[in-house]
Amino acid sequence: MVRRVFEISISKENKSIVSTVILLVAAFVVFFVNRLLPQNSIFPSETGDLTILLWLFFAIDVGFIVALVLGIRTKKPSVVWFSIIANSIFFVLLSGLIFLLAIANSISEP
Repeated sequence: MVRRVFEISISKENKSIVSTVILLVAAFVVFFVNRLLPQNSIFPSETGDLTILLWLFFAIDVGFIVALVLGIRTKKPSVVWFSIIANSIFFVLLSGLIFLLAIANSISEP
């Protein structure tokens, strides 16, 4: 018999809200990890390579799209509107940051 120690039940309506909050926290952690841990940080490396940051932000950006789809598929109108507004804003802002990081990465490489 297998015991589940950390079993958290989240209703279907709240999964998009929880995932949006988790993705937002993950984006801030990835953004500020270099300032929090400068001696052990690999974001960005000493050569100025930003590809790790680009891929992490791209994965978080895809996560915002998934959270948007999860929110649209719910039945509660408040969750649908929150999901559309919040995930769209975060997706656009993070896409802009990815674009700026891609430009900075292309300028810094020889």
